This record gives sequence, C-alpha cells and structure tokens, in this order.
Amino acid sequence: MLTGSSLTGTASAAESAHPARTTEAARSTVAAGTTVAAAAAEAPVYARLYNQGTGKCLAVPSANPANGVVLIQWTCSTSASQYWTLEPVTNGYRVRNQATGKCLAIGSSSTDGGAKAIQWPCSDNTDQIWAHDGTDRLRNANSSLCLAIPNSTTTNGTEAMQWTCSGRDQQWLW
Repeated sequence: MLTGSSLTGTASAAESAHPARTTEAARSTVAAGTTVAAAAAEAPVYARLYNQGTGKCLAVPSANPANGVVLIQWTCSTSASQYWTLEPVTNGYRVRNQATGKCLAIGSSSTDGGAKAIQWPCSDNTDQIWAHDGTDRLRNANSSLCLAIPNSTTTNGTEAMQWTCSGRDQQWLW
C-alpha cells in the first residue's frame, strides 16, 4: 500500500500488501576478468486501484487474459487480477494489470460517456493514457472523461466506464 492517497506516492516493502517482484543486477565479465554489475531495472510496484465512492477494487473478471474484457469492481482481495502498476508515459500513465499484463483502455477509443473500460495489449494509444488529477481521479487522455463506477453502486461485478468528471465514484486510490 502506498503512503498518502496519491497515485504517485511511494511504497515501502513493509507497507506493500503485495510485494513487488525483485530483480537481480545483471553481471558481465570484462576482458580483464573483472566483474561489472549492470544497474538493475526498477521492479514495478503493483497495488490495488480502490474506488473511494464504492469501497471496491478495479478487477479483471476471473483474471481473463482475453483482449476486450470489460473491467469490473469487486470486493478487494489479494488476487493479482486486482493489482495494477502505473507506467509513466508522456502526459500521464499506462495502467497495467499484474495478472494479465494488459492495460486499462476505453473500448474502440470511444469519447462517449458510458463507454466501457476494457483491458487491451499495452501501447501508446491515447485511449490507454490516464492522467491523475488533484482529486484522485483518472482522466482518459483521449476522451478527457474519468474512470467511474456508475451511480456509486456497491454491487460486485458492476462494469467500470468513463464519464464526465465529477463525483466520488471516480476517485481512485492506488
């Protein structure tokens, strides 16, 4: 779990509900026989995306790896289908799921309110770029609409969508 309420906070190993994968430094041997350690790539930090209005987490249903699966909210658990990492890109973040390796997107790059949030192979398409604003909303770069749970319903299985940015059902903690 990250400190504070920001999507851009920092995590510590003691606070993490699901430890990030660790990587070892790559090693190579140079001609003189000395060993040089290459810098290890930073391991991604995965955490749940928690909706402040509903108290539920964004999930890939049954960790289904298929393209186009509509994302839902579900009671928060330790399932990898509920863990996401934020990958910094120009103008925001790509949001990648741990279980499937796919990214949060808006179907058919729609700019319509009510368009479903889906998972799709990660790319630099603007329908996969999300900005985090000062009130913990995720705003889609393509549509300028926010990731939402309609009417703040608390029902498991409710499909996530994009909507005009306004309410608590659009506030997500990571």
